[in-house]
Amino acid sequence: MPKSHIGQVLEKISDSKNVTSSGGGTIRRRHLEYEDGVIARSVEAREQIKCMSQPFTFSREEMDAHQLIYERDNNAITHSLIKGLRNKITLRKPGLASSVLVTSIGDAKQSSQIARNLASAIASDETRTSLLLELWNTGSVLYGSDPIEAGLAEFIENDEIQVSDILLPTGIRRMRVIPFGGSDYLNSEYMRTTRMRILIKDVTRRFPRERFTIFDAPPIDQVADVELLNEYVDLVLVCIPYGKVSQAQIKKGLAKLDSKKLMGTVLCGAPRMKNLSINLAK
Repeated sequence: MPKSHIGQVLEKISDSKNVTSSGGGTIRRRHLEYEDGVIARSVEAREQIKCMSQPFTFSREEMDAHQLIYERDNNAITHSLIKGLRNKITLRKPGLASSVLVTSIGDAKQSSQIARNLASAIASDETRTSLLLELWNTGSVLYGSDPIEAGLAEFIENDEIQVSDILLPTGIRRMRVIPFGGSDYLNSEYMRTTRMRILIKDVTRRFPRERFTIFDAPPIDQVADVELLNEYVDLVLVCIPYGKVSQAQIKKGLAKLDSKKLMGTVLCGAPRMKNLSINLAK
């Protein structure tokens, strides 16, 4: 970022510190200094993020094919709900990124759709980037039409593959994806491996301010090791298919997750709702 631009921003910020408050004092001044720091970092991050490569961009037809929402599409209700989720996540800690586990109870196929739309919505902010980490085979090809050499499955099985080898651009600006990969076999306990821990720590710590990581995970009640991800994420979002699971299943599934990190639940396929309804934790 050109120094002159940063200087202009910091000059404007320093002017704001002259604001006084009758009840003011040190607390008010520190609060302003904190906000000033967030703004300055955001301005600098925006310029750095502009340098991210974008080899291809999805057309509206491709967005529809990938079940990705966009401005003025035909599902305004879902678009509004996804943006509400995005705002709750990004406003959680201003100036810092978060990691979110998206899972389901029962076979809620919409959970992957919600995960990738959440990543897309976060990346719509020019000061933020997002990474979608696909932890199961959803058939997604957000990386484009060209075949890939490696994904998560290959990374787990081959120590020579680096994180950078599987972190791929998508057709959405500022959004990256680590696809599940094309391996026919992957140890069912792959989430317990050292390679998996290396990957998670790398992607969640490399860019702690700008990159939001979305974990697209299989159903919590069908893959026991999903609960291991409690340790690595900041927030948890649970998808529940309408009319397909009992209260006992829901209670049992939620018990496997960290209640302090539970962001809310998404009721998928409910009548009178085009796609989903969302219940956010208070």
